[in-house]
Amino acid sequence: MTTPRTVALVSDDLMFASQLQAAMARSGGRCDLVVGDAVPPADAVFVDLNSRVEQRISLIARLRAQQPGLTIAGFCHHAERELRRRALAAGATRVVNNGALQAVALRVDGRIP
Repeated sequence: MTTPRTVALVSDDLMFASQLQAAMARSGGRCDLVVGDAVPPADAVFVDLNSRVEQRISLIARLRAQQPGLTIAGFCHHAERELRRRALAAGATRVVNNGALQAVALRVDGRIP
C-alpha cells in the first residue's frame, strides 16, 4: 500500500487520533476523525475494532459495498482472531494489531524507517 494522502479514522481513542493527525499533517497529508457514521472521502479508512465492534463491522461492510476499491484497515488486540476473521469477511482489506498501526503512523511521520 502506498502512503495515503487522506485517512479517515474511526476510533474513540483521541490520543491516537491526535498522534495520527499530527503525523499525517507533517507528511503533507490529512487524517479526519469520523464522528458517527459519516465517513468523509479518503484514500484509506482505519477502523478501531477495540470498541463498538458490531457497529464497526457493519460500517466496514457498508464501506466495502459503496467503495469496492477503498483501503479499509481494521485494528484490534493481537489475540482477537475471531474478530479479525469477521472484519475481513465484512470487507476489511487487512486487520492489524494495535501496535502495528501505531508503527505505521510513526513511519508516515518519518520517525522510523
